Amino acid sequence: MKQNVSRVRAAVITAAVALGAGVVAPSATADTPGEEPAEDYQVLVVGKTLGFRHSHIVPTTNALIALGEEHGFDVDVWDPAQSDLTLESTPFTSAEDLSKYSAIIFNSPVDGTNNMDPARPRLLDDAEVAAFQGYIRGGGGFVGLHAATDTLHTVPWYSELTGGGARFRNHPQQQQATMRVENPAHPSTDGLPVEWSRFDEWYNYTVNPREDVHVLMTLDESTYNPGFGAMGEDHPIAWCQNFEGGRSWYSGAGHTDASWQDPLWLGHVLSGIEWSAGLVSGGGDCVTFPEVEAIIAGDTAGDADAKAAIAALLASAKGAAAGGDHDGALASLLQARVGAADAGVAGLEDKVEDLIVWQRALSGSGGPSDADGIPVDVSIVDKPGSLTLTVGDYGDGVELTPAGERPDRWRYTGDLPTVTVTDARNAEQAGGGGWVASGQSSDFVSDSDVIGAEHLGWIPRVLSPREGVSAGPAQATAVDGGTGLSTPSRLASAANEGRRGTAELDARLVLDAPVGSAEGDYSARVTVSLFPVD
Repeated sequence: MKQNVSRVRAAVITAAVALGAGVVAPSATADTPGEEPAEDYQVLVVGKTLGFRHSHIVPTTNALIALGEEHGFDVDVWDPAQSDLTLESTPFTSAEDLSKYSAIIFNSPVDGTNNMDPARPRLLDDAEVAAFQGYIRGGGGFVGLHAATDTLHTVPWYSELTGGGARFRNHPQQQQATMRVENPAHPSTDGLPVEWSRFDEWYNYTVNPREDVHVLMTLDESTYNPGFGAMGEDHPIAWCQNFEGGRSWYSGAGHTDASWQDPLWLGHVLSGIEWSAGLVSGGGDCVTFPEVEAIIAGDTAGDADAKAAIAALLASAKGAAAGGDHDGALASLLQARVGAADAGVAGLEDKVEDLIVWQRALSGSGGPSDADGIPVDVSIVDKPGSLTLTVGDYGDGVELTPAGERPDRWRYTGDLPTVTVTDARNAEQAGGGGWVASGQSSDFVSDSDVIGAEHLGWIPRVLSPREGVSAGPAQATAVDGGTGLSTPSRLASAANEGRRGTAELDARLVLDAPVGSAEGDYSARVTVSLFPVD
């Protein structure tokens, strides 16, 4: 079971090496120095090489063994060059044999296959690769260190496992450079400097893996000379992903022997191991947009219309995130979360929530705020009568009453609870922009029927009018040819000139139930979101 762990880096001296031990926030499950770990587990460290052999392999192996002694995991080593530590033969015999390992760590096991010659011997042969694939697909964890991207070049599956097909291309001379933490909420980056200057060997990769992975850190190429093969403004250097049922984490630094005596670096790697082993979680748990898209595409049981609507919102969020607009991505994801709760797709709601956590971590402002959803309950009967809308945690209920007889609809009206927007940002924070409040409804559902959200419209109002604040347009119901609140609809907006202070908003709710709607108690939710705009 995964545990949420916040790790504060600190140095603990052992007989072998100075290690980054985790001083953990108080928790019934977290390990603290000097205590027995909450649960023991086992990892495999692969240092075998068929090509260039990095000098850090031995210090790394020793550091990982010492980390295990401090933090409750046992280490098996497969590296014939370390004859006093290595297993006698390959452990990659079957997925079942590998399943005893909570994580498999590739410790720069270069095999010389970067010439792409399929006849050249590889670190793992076909049978060993098959065992490794079965292990990952069975929920195993993978940790790639430094030159883990410089092996098995002729096995495309492996390059997808390590991250988006990115393989080692080349590197300049070792030098000081700045890594920038992109997602500070992941366990392996929590507590690291946002700008982390280190002396190391910095890899250029064959492709940018960003589209397929969850980037944790990037390299700032303006702080060093990347040489031939420079990747430009976007140079990922550490990333992770959920891959084919397993977990994959990679960090590209760690070439120097000194890295393995650096408490910050060791803490970073330790938390990467713990995440890959399934012991800790946080920061969106390495979710990616392709991962969530695949869940929707592979589902055969959920509501098709709901899945299509969520897919459209995910596409909008993905595009915004790719352009650096994480607040815009959140605005779409908050709407997707409402639909995901009722879409009937296993695991979708949790994954959308992971996307929200991830994008909040990337947003400089923390992202737009969101109401949990205003419950809207309605009882429809054949005879005229009263209708009560109950607002959970929003004060007194709202009573709706029939609004006249019409041959093509049963109309009920009422008022949205007052929504108060307060903007106290200064000019620098606002950046010349204002804000937008919007709303969307789910379908009205009873035991016997569904009335689509397109049948609920509204007429937005600004209760405290002032220059620069304007109400959104009225949304007609489906009976009148509109789309109602089935899609995000603007409640109100403020330009920069009128944004400061408090604005009170509400809306006239108009429910046009089709004549002949089945009797019963119906429930829906109206979600109101607030986000800044440029």
